Formats: sequence, C-alpha cells, structure tokens
Amino acid sequence: MNNYEVAINSVRIVSKTLNIPVPHISFFNPSEITNKETTGMYLFESDEVVFNEEWVVNSPWIEVVVTAFHETRHAYQGYCIRNKIYEALETLDIWHHEFNNYLKPSGKNNETDDVEYLNQFIEIDAIAYTHKTMLEIFNVKSIIPKTIDKEVRLRMIKL
Repeated sequence: MNNYEVAINSVRIVSKTLNIPVPHISFFNPSEITNKETTGMYLFESDEVVFNEEWVVNSPWIEVVVTAFHETRHAYQGYCIRNKIYEALETLDIWHHEFNNYLKPSGKNNETDDVEYLNQFIEIDAIAYTHKTMLEIFNVKSIIPKTIDKEVRLRMIKL
C-alpha cells in the first residue's frame, strides 16, 4: 500500500469510527500555498481533507496516519457543527466560532510562534483525539506540544 492509499484509507476508517460521512479527500502541491510546512488541512466550507502530496510521498506511513486522524477529527467537528449532533451545544458554538475565525499556524513550525493556533479548542480536540487513537490502535505516542499538554490530556479523558 502506498502513502496515498494510507491517507485515503485512514480518513475512511476514522470517519466510520466517528460515525460521519467520509469527507472529500484530495492532495495539493505545496507550491500552491504559502505555508510550506503544512502536511494536511481540513477545509470547513467544502468538507474536505487535503494532504500535501509531496509530504505524503516522502513521509513514513505512520506520520501520514497521524495527519489523517487529526484532519478527520476536524471533519468530525465540522459535521457536528452542521448537524448539531454528538457534542454539547457549548462545544459546538466554540468550534463554530473557531472555524469562522481560524488562526493559522505561523509556518515556522515551532510552539512559540504557534501558541495562539495551538490553543484553539478545535486544535486541542484534534490533537487529543489523534494522540489517544494512535495509542489505542498502534501503541504509538504522537507529539503533544508542551504549551497545551495539560489541556490535551484533560480533553483525552472526555473522549
């Protein structure tokens, strides 16, 4: 199985696990965006998980899985917001506000410059979900940024 198939199948599996329709999946050329560090992203308006095709081809498969899990959790958030389902209304309101006022990462790939991005509840939730799921399925610990470690671990308890 190549890494394109790993990305696609990981999104499909997590979508089924989270009981949401599979979002549209596509790949982009990193020359098309300003932040060259972007491995993948979820586009709320089009319900689409997109992967950096260059990164997918050149990365270890397990890293592709981590990104797929993280971005599919964002798709779950989007589905919950649109359908007012699965989560508390207060959580959905926060998620919706953050998607509408999304703070992008700096592109410098470090916690200091990305502290506001990392502290968004949609990111804390996606990181917590990914970390917990990677542990459960693969017995692999994903990286939790130190600046949000406590918040992520608290969110993991609620998942």
